[in-house]
Amino acid sequence: MDDSTTNSSIILHEGTDNVAIALRKLEPGDTVRGASVVEEIPRYHKVSVAAIASESPVVKYGQIIGYTTQRVEPGEWIHSHNLAMGPLLEQSRVATEPTPPESLPAVDDRYFAGFRDRNGRAGTRNYIVIASMVDCSARVVELVVDELNRRSEWFSRRFPNVDGVIGLTHDSGCGVVALSPGHMRQNLTMRNLLDHPNVGGRVVVQLGCEKSQAALVFGSERVVAVENAKETDDSEFPSITIQEEGGTWPTVEKILRYVENVLFPRANRRRRVLIPAAELIVATQCGGSNAVSGFTANAAIGYASDFIVRCGGATFIGETTETFGAGHLLTRRARTREVAQAYLDHVAWYEKYLERGDGNAQANLAHGNKEGGLTTIAEKSLGSVAKGGTTALEWVVDYAERITGKGLGFMNSPAYDPASATGQTAGGAIVGVFSTGAGSCFGGILIPWIKVVSNSETFEKMEDMEINAGSIADGETSVEQVGRFIFEQVVACAGGARTYSEKVGYSVVNIWNSGVVT
Repeated sequence: MDDSTTNSSIILHEGTDNVAIALRKLEPGDTVRGASVVEEIPRYHKVSVAAIASESPVVKYGQIIGYTTQRVEPGEWIHSHNLAMGPLLEQSRVATEPTPPESLPAVDDRYFAGFRDRNGRAGTRNYIVIASMVDCSARVVELVVDELNRRSEWFSRRFPNVDGVIGLTHDSGCGVVALSPGHMRQNLTMRNLLDHPNVGGRVVVQLGCEKSQAALVFGSERVVAVENAKETDDSEFPSITIQEEGGTWPTVEKILRYVENVLFPRANRRRRVLIPAAELIVATQCGGSNAVSGFTANAAIGYASDFIVRCGGATFIGETTETFGAGHLLTRRARTREVAQAYLDHVAWYEKYLERGDGNAQANLAHGNKEGGLTTIAEKSLGSVAKGGTTALEWVVDYAERITGKGLGFMNSPAYDPASATGQTAGGAIVGVFSTGAGSCFGGILIPWIKVVSNSETFEKMEDMEINAGSIADGETSVEQVGRFIFEQVVACAGGARTYSEKVGYSVVNIWNSGVVT
C-alpha cells in the first residue's frame, strides 16, 4: 500500500490503480491526483483518476476488481451503476503454480496464561456448557442457564476458576435427511463444540426422539446418563432425556443438581498455566465491511496473523464466497499444489451450493457493504483475504473440521458471520479477531472475539469496538503498529482478558444448515 495519504483520498497502489478511495465526501471541483472531481463522491467510495474505456478493468490494490459497463472519465464516481464483475470469476478459478513466500523470522519468546484440557490441548476459557441436541430441548437449556445465572455471584465466589455457564442451543438436530452430508455436518459441529478445550464441564439435553441422538453424535461408548456419570471423568458426555425424566421441570431440576454438585467442583480444579504462543489457534472473520476495511482493519489483522505464524501458531480465514475473485492470491501462496487444489475444490462445491438457491457470489454483498463503497465481490474479497497476511497457505479444512495444522489456513464456511464463526470455533479456534466497518455487536460461543473497526467514525460511534484501525487511514498510525496491538490483544484475551461482547453476554451459535429439510 502507498503510505502517502491526504485528507481527502488515497491510492493503494501507485502506478497500477486507476481509482482512488475518498476518505471524505468529495464535491465537484475537488482534485484527486490531478483529476477534477465532476460529481459528488460518497465517503469511502471510488473515484476514477484516469479515463477507462467501456468493458475495461478497474484496478484497486493492484488487482482487477471488475470491468466497466460504460466509459468512465477522470473524476467520475465508480460504483454499481458503471462497474460489474464481467469475466473476473472465470479468470480467478484457475490455479496458478504455487510459489509460497519464504518463511518470516521465528519468534519463540511469547506466552499466554491458558488452560490445558485432559488431552493437553491449550484453551483460553473454562466454561460449563449445557447443550441441546435438538431445538425441541432448547427451552430446558435456557431455563437451566437462567437459573444458574441468577446465582452467578455465589458461584463465581465459590468456584473462581470457572468462567461461567453458557447454553448451546440451535434450531436443528432434526428435520434434515438422516445421515445426509448436511446432517453429518451438524453432528460434527456439535461434537467438536462440546469437545472444545474451553469446555470444563458439559451436559447434553435430548428430547428423546430426534435424529441427532447423543449416541450417534458423540459415540455410544462416551455418552452416559447424568446419574451414572463419574465425578472425575471429563471424557464422558453426561446426558439427560426429557421424555424419560417426565418433562421440563424434572429435567431442569436434575441438571441443576448435577451442575452444582459435580461439574462446578470439577471445572474449578482447572488452573491457568503458562503456554507458548505456538499453541494459539486464531480465527479471523469479517462483518459489515466497507471499502477501507481491506487496507486498515484487515491489513492490520494480516500483520497480526503473520506474527502469530512467526510464533509457531495457527491462524485462518474462512468465508469462502469472500475469497471469490481473489482466490488466485491464495493458490499462488499455497505450500503445495495439493493445498491449492483443496481450496479450489471447496470453491467449486460452493458455486454449486449457491446455484441450488438461485444465487451467486455477487449476492454476498449486503446493503451496508454497498453503502460503504464496495461494488463487486472481487473488491470485497481482496480486502477480506488481507486478514491472512503474507505467509504461505499451509492447510485447508472443511467446515467445523478439527484443525491440526500450523501456520496460515483456510476453512470452507459461509460468509454469514454467526455460522462461519461457529464452524471456526468447532474447528478449534481459541481466540477470534473480527473485522468490521459499519460496526458489529457479534460475540460467538466459547471463545473471545476481538473487534477491530476499519474507520474512526464507527469507533467513536459504537462502544462495542475494541481496536480502531481507522487511525491508519487518518495517517496517525501504521498497519504494523495496529497489527502489533492486535497481536498483544490476542495474547491478553487468551490469558483471560474479556472482550466487550463477553462482558455484555453475547454467545451466538449458528450451525450451518446446508442440508435438505424433510
